[in-house]
Amino acid sequence: MRPLNEEHEQDFPIISKLLVTLRQQIVPYQNEYFHGRGIVLTVGPSQLELARVNLKMIEHSGTQLNVQIWYSSSQISEEQMMNSLIETSRLNVSICCFDRAQCRTRRQIWKLNSTHVHKPHAGNLLKSFPYKPAAIVSATFAEVLFLDSDAYVTRDPIDLFVSDPMYLKFGALFFPDAYLSRQHPSVWNLLNTTCGEHEYELDSATILVDKKRVWNGIYMAKLMNDNHELFYKVIIC
Repeated sequence: MRPLNEEHEQDFPIISKLLVTLRQQIVPYQNEYFHGRGIVLTVGPSQLELARVNLKMIEHSGTQLNVQIWYSSSQISEEQMMNSLIETSRLNVSICCFDRAQCRTRRQIWKLNSTHVHKPHAGNLLKSFPYKPAAIVSATFAEVLFLDSDAYVTRDPIDLFVSDPMYLKFGALFFPDAYLSRQHPSVWNLLNTTCGEHEYELDSATILVDKKRVWNGIYMAKLMNDNHELFYKVIIC
C-alpha cells in the first residue's frame, strides 16, 4: 500500500470539493450525434511509427469497423498524419483533429460539431494520458474500442462488441494491468468505493465501452484527466 504524506492529506479536501464540481460539468450524452461501432486511437509525435504498425494490424484482422485516429495539430501536422495511412488502403480509417474539429480520409474532409469535440487540457504534461478519454468521448461512434498505438489486435475485434458477456452485461470491458492496486484506503474513499487486496489496476491501453451506458463515468474520467496536476499526484500516480 502506498503511504500518504502530509501534502497528499492536505489535497484531500480540495479533491473532494473538485469532484462535486466536476460531476456538475458532465455534459449529456447525445443520442442523435453518436452512431455505430468503431476503433479509436490517439497519436503523439513519438507514436507515429507505432500507429502505422497498429493500422496495418487492424487491416490484417479483416475488420469492417471504421477507425478514427485523434491527434492535436499543435503536436503533429496533418501531412504527417495522412502519411500514416499510406500502407492501409483497405482500411476505413480517418484522422480527426481536436483543434480543427474535423476528420479526414484519403478522399474526403468533413467538419465535426465542435460542441461534441472535447479537447483535452494536457498543458505541459509529458505523457498524453488526457488524450485517451478525450478521444473516446469525442469520437463519433456510439460504441468504442480504444487502443493505444502499441496495443494490437490479432483478429477482428467485432466479436468483443457482439458476444463478450462482460461487455454485453455492463456496457464496458476492461483488461487488468500488470500491477496490483496499492492506493491508500483514504484515496478510494474520495471516490466512494473500495479496492480489494488483490485487485489489479486497469490497463488503459485497451478499453471497450458503450458510451451511452457508461457516459457519466467516461466523461468524469475525461474531466479528472483535465485536472491531472492534482489527480495524478494523489490518485493515479
